[in-house]
Amino acid sequence: MNTKHFRIASISIPAFLLVLLSGCLKTHDGFVDFTQTADFVILTGAGTGNFKASNILVNTASPDTVKKSITVDLASKDNSNGEVTVTLGVDAAAITAYNAANGTNYQPFPAGSYKLTSSKVTIPAGQHYGTTTLEIYQNKLDPTASYLIPISITDGGGRQLSSNQNTIYYNVIGSPLAGIYNFTGYRWNAPNIDTTTPPASTPYNNVPTAVGALNATTLFLPNTYLTQNAIAAGTALSFTNNAGVLSNFKVSVSDPQGGISGAGFSIVTGPVLVGYNIVGTAATKYVGSTFRIYYVFYNGSANRATIDNFVKTQ
Repeated sequence: MNTKHFRIASISIPAFLLVLLSGCLKTHDGFVDFTQTADFVILTGAGTGNFKASNILVNTASPDTVKKSITVDLASKDNSNGEVTVTLGVDAAAITAYNAANGTNYQPFPAGSYKLTSSKVTIPAGQHYGTTTLEIYQNKLDPTASYLIPISITDGGGRQLSSNQNTIYYNVIGSPLAGIYNFTGYRWNAPNIDTTTPPASTPYNNVPTAVGALNATTLFLPNTYLTQNAIAAGTALSFTNNAGVLSNFKVSVSDPQGGISGAGFSIVTGPVLVGYNIVGTAATKYVGSTFRIYYVFYNGSANRATIDNFVKTQ
């Protein structure tokens, strides 16, 4: 069999369909590389269907600057005739449109809270993609507010645009309880893990700590023992928000990358919400509210008990 002809035949049908459905181009495994389509430029990870994937968790990570790589993908039947330069920009109108369509209240990112390192992305001749970077400065954002920064292709460099893969909706979800907390963490070592006795150590003592939101009604709280061992896991604190009245507090483990088991650790007990006290209102950002959480970990050879105490200061 002539393999060249077979290869062409194998892609001609999907290519034909993609030309017909060009407004609905999809990405797979990070990039689009359809050599038989009409010439399109799209943004990898764009569209409202990728809204959740475009969420940015701020105020929980170091360093302060969050960097997001933006990839412009060229789907072309012949990209050997020269480079393509695509222009990107912040699409303020997309914020209004998204809020109107979804009943949300996302705000624009404040001035000075971000930088698009280059608004021009050049795809060299013979290649299919080019990149730029969006930098977000966490300390310029209010963790209680929700923000949206749509990055759109404003000029395709002579190539067509897809109707639904033209904009990436980078978003930050605020929470009324997000903000700065004084974090005090206590640890007890086996065999003396009775937390009624003095702790073996106090690794964190009123350390100002940025607490961010996993979603509008769930916070991510660090844990003493996991933080000491550089494990990117902690406690998810969820609650019900009824017009500013906060209730129904629950805790669970937040370990999306499996860092606890990956380090050879396991959880014997916890998390347990030992106690909490809500102070103030949304107007005061609930400053003075406190949370106290208990765990027992097994590190592969011995148990470690921890109590984490958080007091909201900002």
